[in-house]
Amino acid sequence: MSGADTVASVVVLFALEREAAPFRRAVRDNDRVRVVITGIGRAAAAETIEKVLSGPLPQLVVMAGFCGGLRPGLAVGDVVAPAEVVDEASGRWACAGNGSGRLLTTTRIVATPSDKRSLGERHRADIVDMESAAVADVCARVGVPFRAVRAVSDTVETALSPALVRLLASGNVSPFRACLALFRTPSLLGEFLRLARDTALAARQLAPALVEVIRPPCSG
Repeated sequence: MSGADTVASVVVLFALEREAAPFRRAVRDNDRVRVVITGIGRAAAAETIEKVLSGPLPQLVVMAGFCGGLRPGLAVGDVVAPAEVVDEASGRWACAGNGSGRLLTTTRIVATPSDKRSLGERHRADIVDMESAAVADVCARVGVPFRAVRAVSDTVETALSPALVRLLASGNVSPFRACLALFRTPSLLGEFLRLARDTALAARQLAPALVEVIRPPCSG
């Protein structure tokens, strides 16, 4: 199902495997779904979806995973399927389906509550990620319907320390790198524990929501 040569009617992309794991288990027997890991950021996501769409075109592409909240009222684990995706360069892409709200794609991890609130107000956005606009753009160019489905892993009030941002931005938080970061900055332990708890909840909440999104419409 996740192999490079799989032909599927629905492709679901995640930046990281830990975002995908519960959903991958939920669709392990569903041959119409292909799960693909892109890596973090617009460049990685664009390169991956271009490769995917160089073969037989799916009926739907979904960019899924975690997001940051940009407005009050969104809690960790809340799942948002936006009606549109925008970026900081005034790009705008409509999403298929019955979504609501707006997702902003940025080129960086948004770490402070003040920055989150500012971005949310400036772009009238509810959530933020680092990949969806790139995937939406490629899908629009080849005419494949696109949706984004994201689970909140950090709220608008959650602050991420510079040390944690540097670690997360690499996309490769190995045990060695984590231990080294803790040795250098022991105060990261509390952030690590919160991050593990909140991302686990977000991934669990995301999986059933995605299953509903990709469910074929009832016939007859």
